[in-house]
Amino acid sequence: MAIIGYIRVSSNKQTLQHQRYEIEQFAIQNNIIVNKWVMETVSSRNSLNKRRLGQLLDELTDGDILIAAEISRLGRSLLEVMRILETCLNKNCQVWTIK
Repeated sequence: MAIIGYIRVSSNKQTLQHQRYEIEQFAIQNNIIVNKWVMETVSSRNSLNKRRLGQLLDELTDGDILIAAEISRLGRSLLEVMRILETCLNKNCQVWTIK
């Protein structure tokens, strides 16, 4: 089992540090350790297979936990987010969002 922090911003004008800080604070408050960080600067308009999140979803194993600052960091549309959640559910993985 691994706990993975996922951080995504859409452009270089945004910063990854704020989301990482939020996840780190959540981890401290809940006495958990984030084992791996996946960070990317890419628009969610890009297809999932062109994003690091797509690769991460392929690598998830039973019991893994994916933590994101907001559900909107996973995908652009509700349908895309639901597909991502379905993938995690089928792999017996959890998705936690802080906001």
